Amino acid sequence: MYFYFSPSERKGIMLLTLILVLVVFTPFIYRLVKPTNNLVINIQQIAALDSLIKKTSYSEEFTSKEPFEFNPNSATSDELKQLGFTDKNIATLQNYLSKGGKIKSAESLKKIYGIDEKLVDKLTPFLLFEKQQEHSNYKNFVDTFKHEKKGKIQVLEINSADSNSLVKLYRIGPILASKIISYREKLGGFLNLNQLTEIYGFDEDILYDLKDKIILDASKAKRINLNTITEEELKNHPYFKYKLARVITNYRNQHGKYSSYSDLLKIKIINDSILNRIKIYGIIE
Repeated sequence: MYFYFSPSERKGIMLLTLILVLVVFTPFIYRLVKPTNNLVINIQQIAALDSLIKKTSYSEEFTSKEPFEFNPNSATSDELKQLGFTDKNIATLQNYLSKGGKIKSAESLKKIYGIDEKLVDKLTPFLLFEKQQEHSNYKNFVDTFKHEKKGKIQVLEINSADSNSLVKLYRIGPILASKIISYREKLGGFLNLNQLTEIYGFDEDILYDLKDKIILDASKAKRINLNTITEEELKNHPYFKYKLARVITNYRNQHGKYSSYSDLLKIKIINDSILNRIKIYGIIE
């Protein structure tokens, strides 16, 4: 009696069984009635898809064109497109700039939505911002000016040049011109153009830029007679200073005038290296 079902229950069980059978076998029946077609993609479709993927990052034109220096804050749409930015990149960037935004570095350019980081990495050596662009423009101006004036620039003799002449030289302003004249007076004149690099602010790059614009007449430099110079005069010379000036003049006062450079080696603090420096300006007469 435990397994007895009423007529209504037996109908429900039969209906449920029918539903389960339909659920299990429907997919098989469907495939028999309507078989699936294999997906066919030809080579042209694959190529088109590959091209679409590439264009979502940056323009293919970039791979066939040489990059050039540009300021992302002021570059035109055409310039950006030539560099490989997509139309969508350009619109996004210009919208950002129009709202007061500013690109200050390669990293900030990468943060613009949609711009591919690989493209920015390739263009990083060519990025210019306000200061670099001013320097680049100035350099182009100077190079053009030099080209136009080639053959008209007079060579300047550094031991006789005045301040007005010095400031006309490339990269020499009033302050550096004043330092050159002051150091020249302390030395008594330059004996070698490399001595200019001993002046604070006058580096080797400046000397290189001026190599065809300046000359040196060493005969205009004054040499120091170590047998007559006073301690006060000698200590003001950049190559002698206080202690060296004192021992040179004291030894001379105690032992008489120097007859040769070898006499200077009798002074304890003077060695061959110091003597070679003394010989640059010091003479014995």
